[in-house]
Amino acid sequence: MVETQGEVRVRSVRTRRNDSFAESAMEFGGGVARLGFSLFTLPFALMPTQTRTHLRNATHELLHAFATLPADFAEIAGRPIEAWAAETDDPAPAATAPRDEMSAS
Repeated sequence: MVETQGEVRVRSVRTRRNDSFAESAMEFGGGVARLGFSLFTLPFALMPTQTRTHLRNATHELLHAFATLPADFAEIAGRPIEAWAAETDDPAPAATAPRDEMSAS
């Protein structure tokens, strides 16, 4: 292996950085959220493996139940709504105009 001799030029590239308040606040908020999530999940990480698996499965079932609730409600309410919409007991048009109760005559 032959080493080359001479200078190696390295171009320094500045990283684009924007020190706006909004970005700083977002980074701070993200850090707080990550820390909070870590503290929230710490007791779960300390549980035995079987208990963690059971808790994870129970959480999955609970979230699945919440996700399917709107579809279940729509299915239950759909049958009576369809029956109501199928009814055709429209009253026959009156031969005379309805009487105006506000008039004196």
